[in-house]
Amino acid sequence: MRILTFEFRSAQPGWTLEPMALDAFNLLVGVSGAGKTRIVRAIEQVCAVALGNKEVDERIEAIRGASFAISFQHDGLTYRWEAELEPRAGRGSDDHGALHTVEPPLVRTERIHQGERSIVERSPERFLLNGQAIPKLDRAKSAIGVLKEDPSMEPLYAAFSRCIYRALEGLPPDEVRFGSIEEQGRAYRSADDVGADFTLPLHQKAELLQECFPEAFAEIKEAFQEAFPTIEKLKVYRRDYPTLAKEGVSFITLMAKESGVNGLIPFADMSSGMQRYLSFLVHLSFAPPGTVVLIDELESSLGVNCLPAVTRFLLSRAPDLQLILTSHHPYIIEQIPPSHWKIVTRKGSRVRVLDAGKLPAMAEDRSHVDRFTRLINLPEYEHGVQG
Repeated sequence: MRILTFEFRSAQPGWTLEPMALDAFNLLVGVSGAGKTRIVRAIEQVCAVALGNKEVDERIEAIRGASFAISFQHDGLTYRWEAELEPRAGRGSDDHGALHTVEPPLVRTERIHQGERSIVERSPERFLLNGQAIPKLDRAKSAIGVLKEDPSMEPLYAAFSRCIYRALEGLPPDEVRFGSIEEQGRAYRSADDVGADFTLPLHQKAELLQECFPEAFAEIKEAFQEAFPTIEKLKVYRRDYPTLAKEGVSFITLMAKESGVNGLIPFADMSSGMQRYLSFLVHLSFAPPGTVVLIDELESSLGVNCLPAVTRFLLSRAPDLQLILTSHHPYIIEQIPPSHWKIVTRKGSRVRVLDAGKLPAMAEDRSHVDRFTRLINLPEYEHGVQG
């Protein structure tokens, strides 16, 4: 999946994102309060609505009453999905005779097109799939979620499933694994297969790479040691307890050996910068082409010593992945070419996103060293929030 354009209007207080174009690598920059984080969260919420998973109910509820339109490419085809969502209401549904649950209606209207062809036209009164009327389906879910096994909708569900956001934020100290690594490893033919399984938590994905595809895990270890040269060893360890071993249950965690430090350092005791960079490396090193990665405040928890390695790593993955990042940090902004910058501005509740590369003041043939200085002196940046 690659998002081409995105626009959004929330229910309260009428926050509106004007249509914005997205490239393969996007760094959202702008003054605090302009709307960078809100853009990332809105994309995340739209993905949650598409999939309709129970695990993301809080994100779905947060988007109620909004309307949006998203254009994207997947497997060589171009799609556009537009939707209006119902505001918060009481339980139940007014769709008499529809196949529905007791969940309140979520979707008011939906339109999905593949190129010029209409796939879905949906309203409270009717549901057209490929131009044919079908029984009205559960309005507590999007058409993408409720028809995910239909041949015409399956590619869209797969597209939105290739979006990583909270996996990079959740950093558990250790995890429970059921069954042997040999048994679970048979489901994966390559490191790319492991990388494509977004259901795998951090430590389990690392253990599969370590035990089944050691060369791939060695790449992660090498990249980690580049950022943290004092690390001598990185490995996933199992802790088996007799009372649980009979049931095939183990506790696993990433651990590191640092020069001059006695004993191993468990993931829970590593610095927050080490934890976050390890999460990036494990989840993104072998993520499949077409994966959309959302990272808010890239510099968060990362020390100055590891920012160069993190920035280089993400830029190296840009040809395959679509990255949508936010940052205020001068180093990160300096290291990323202005052609990748998106300047976020807000006037009242309306947000616009400008391509920095198209502004004459940010022309690529200008000096590299003053990029950040030129950025913060741009009128579009300096007056990024207006009443």
